[in-house]
Amino acid sequence: MTSRPRIHPSDIPVRLIRRLLDDCPNIVAIKAEGGFPSIQSVIECHRHFGEEVVISMPIEGELIPLAQIMPLQFSATSDHEYYGPMIPRVFQLLRQGKYDDAAEIYWQLHPARKIKAGLAPALNGGAFINRQAWKFQGWLQGYNGGPLRMPTQRIHDAQMNVLRKGLVDAGLEPSMDPFREFFIGRNPA
Repeated sequence: MTSRPRIHPSDIPVRLIRRLLDDCPNIVAIKAEGGFPSIQSVIECHRHFGEEVVISMPIEGELIPLAQIMPLQFSATSDHEYYGPMIPRVFQLLRQGKYDDAAEIYWQLHPARKIKAGLAPALNGGAFINRQAWKFQGWLQGYNGGPLRMPTQRIHDAQMNVLRKGLVDAGLEPSMDPFREFFIGRNPA
């Protein structure tokens, strides 16, 4: 019995990405999170393909430190909604070379980051992204909320309480609306 992955430890090896870029000229970006949790994928993609396409680093906890030592052009994932306007703000600071200000935001967000990391096994068990939890995280910052198409994983009041507390501990101002409002949504159909 082997513990090696089916294709490659990085999920998609560099030689396959190279072939895809050569064969599919409409590829403009790589969301470099292969082999997570590891920064190797984003570094490798930047080194090999950073002159050809945009390299996106979607992991917020790694984005802020890495962007201080290597150019990162973009970061996009629904998971950033949890922090409201903070990721675009910190990305602008990084682009301006204001690393101390970006680091300050990194540490400001750390309580919320630690809460999310602590909940990850329960929310994302079975190697599934809990999109209900991501939608709730966005709802805490003013996004719509509301039902998702089925099937979807659940989110419980205890998890919702902890996620809201993480934002409060980070000095942000999450929605204090009753949780039942999340399941209806701010713009119900």
